[in-house]
Amino acid sequence: MAQVIAPRAKSAMTGKRSLKQVVKIAAGLALIVFLLHQTGLEKTISALSQANLWFIPLGVLMYLMAQLMSTYRWQFLSEALGFHRSLRELYDYYLIGMFSNQFLPGAIGGDAVRMYYLAKSCNRKKREALLTLLAERGVGLVALLLLTSAICLLPAVANLNWDIPVHLPGLPLWHWNVRFLMLMLSALVILGYIGLWLVPLQAWVERFPKLSLLGQARVYWANIPLLVKSISLSIVVHAFMVLVHLLIANAMHVHVPFLYLAVLYGVVSLVSVLPITQGGLGVRELAYQSLLVKLGVNPDTALAFGVYWFLISTLTSLFGGIILMKGHYKTPEPAEMELSDA
Repeated sequence: MAQVIAPRAKSAMTGKRSLKQVVKIAAGLALIVFLLHQTGLEKTISALSQANLWFIPLGVLMYLMAQLMSTYRWQFLSEALGFHRSLRELYDYYLIGMFSNQFLPGAIGGDAVRMYYLAKSCNRKKREALLTLLAERGVGLVALLLLTSAICLLPAVANLNWDIPVHLPGLPLWHWNVRFLMLMLSALVILGYIGLWLVPLQAWVERFPKLSLLGQARVYWANIPLLVKSISLSIVVHAFMVLVHLLIANAMHVHVPFLYLAVLYGVVSLVSVLPITQGGLGVRELAYQSLLVKLGVNPDTALAFGVYWFLISTLTSLFGGIILMKGHYKTPEPAEMELSDA
């Protein structure tokens, strides 16, 4: 009986995940349609057509370099848990993951793909491989949050009006202050890190063996040199991405201070992580438009700025598709990326 029920339960869970993905994609597309309706499709296309599109190849190259540095970060974070793969191989995984996120959103996620390849290549548990991904993603987001908050404290940025009105279809008008939110989140992260040292984690692991994975994760916050190295490299990665935004600003003839672009990239990246739409679709463009309009940029140009960034990230992800076409790696089935290691 159990053998019959288990597949049904598994099928039901897969169906729920698929439905959730469809809803998130639909929400993102609806938000894009709303933004285009509010701004004007013709105006947005006109603003994009006036941009220097020859900057896109350079933006893709810089994006690829940033992803290479992110891969190196993932490599030494993986080695801390005993995963040893070459930088070239991990870079392949990284780019394939980008391709999966961009073009296979309803089937397999990019992080799940990376988890699958790493676990399979090292003959290790997928949960352990997932832990390396969480560490790599987590340290990047924490570094981005702390860096953005630090920039928000600078007088040149702090004196700007950061109060953003948000009006979504069917919802009442509400406001959120970017600077205050960044500072509050940074404070919570710092308090959380202090809490990790105060919690008797080892005692918990000994009492509850199922928490053994948390015991393995301790290396990521207890190894100070590793943490400093990870955060330092993350700052370099973010600097590269801000340079890409500066490139887009020049291509679109938009004059935005470099420090503001740093905050812009930080806020948009953090907002895009929210599980509202698939891959931040729509939410990302809304954030770009809302923040750039604060500096007097036309709404159509601000929305086109987000589209330009989307073009660069999409073209960059195509390199993962090229790697898959070579046939060295097979595209895993959704069932193969279940966390069950049975």
